[in-house]
Parts: sequence; structure tokens; C-alpha cells
Amino acid sequence: MSLTDPEKIDFIGIAPDAVCVLTIADDADWDDVADHVAHLGAKLNTYVEFIRSGEIDRAYPAAKESDRKIVVALRNAPPQSAVEFLSDAKTAIKAHGIDFSWQVFHAG
Repeated sequence: MSLTDPEKIDFIGIAPDAVCVLTIADDADWDDVADHVAHLGAKLNTYVEFIRSGEIDRAYPAAKESDRKIVVALRNAPPQSAVEFLSDAKTAIKAHGIDFSWQVFHAG
């Protein structure tokens, strides 16, 4: 599961605070920032549409009546231009009533 499959929801679950969290597993490097951002943007659009269309409630009934949050789990720290993209994405996604965040996870 990764950005190479933009139509797939990588992970979904209910957090202890009862929020339905949809996680994007972003294991790509940032060598080609424009390409990475394009793939990540496509994946984010899939997630937002999955929620907005109501498909989430059919595919994952435990999510009904819960708040929703999209989290991007990054393997590699994004460069500043990608941070700007993520900040803009946060604003756009929050306009749909969906929380959004990203975090870098280092293996080890």
C-alpha cells in the first residue's frame, strides 16, 4: 500500500477517542517533489471522496456517526515546498469537515 495505488484506502480504524482515522502510508522519497505531491494529492482526493460520498459508512460501518480524520504517515521528512502543499491540503480538507494531519515516522 502506498501512493502508487491512489484508489486504495491504506488503513482505517477507530481511535480511542472514537474518531475514525484513515491513514495514508507514504513511504516514497522526495527526490521528485512535484511527482510525489501529485501522487499524494491524488490519494488525498480519493480519501476525501470516500468520506464525502458516504462510501466509508458502507465499507466500514463502525465509522458511522464518528468524526473523521485523514493522517499521512510519512517515512521521509518533506521539503518545505511539500510542507506548503500539506498545509494547503489541510485547509481544503478541513473545509469539508474532515480533520487532517501528517507525521514523519522513522523506522528503528
